[in-house]
Amino acid sequence: MGCDIHFHIEVKIDNKWEHFAAPDVNRWYWLFGILAGVRGEDSPIVKPKGFPKDASNITRLSYEWMGRDAHTPSWLNSKEILKLQARLKKERETWLLSADDEEERRRISWNRFDLECGILNTYFFGNGFTSWLEYDDVKYKPDEITDVRFVFWFDN
Repeated sequence: MGCDIHFHIEVKIDNKWEHFAAPDVNRWYWLFGILAGVRGEDSPIVKPKGFPKDASNITRLSYEWMGRDAHTPSWLNSKEILKLQARLKKERETWLLSADDEEERRRISWNRFDLECGILNTYFFGNGFTSWLEYDDVKYKPDEITDVRFVFWFDN
């Protein structure tokens, strides 16, 4: 029996979380381990926190619709998303070091480890989800948005 992830991206506007996207995330157990310790051997970025009480209506309805099939709900705040991105970069470097030859290294796609274009296939106003935290030379998001988070859970 396989395990799937249900993933929602929320943004904070006027101190309220609003639904931004629900990307279709592949069944990569190594990623599930990094996110919540589910099916993977790695320790998670943070221990699962449960479903957020202040989730957007769309995210909440999606979670409730799953009923008892939903398990290990959690969420990452913007600073934890930065940690996730650093962990993904480290994971790619580990895979590259373990590759036997140059041809195998070329086959290890960066997309598998890139949050926006490989894992979520979703961009944040044409940028990375944490670009606004890392760089201040460009406007990376509308001023009305004050934060971003990832909400997710799993089912078997």
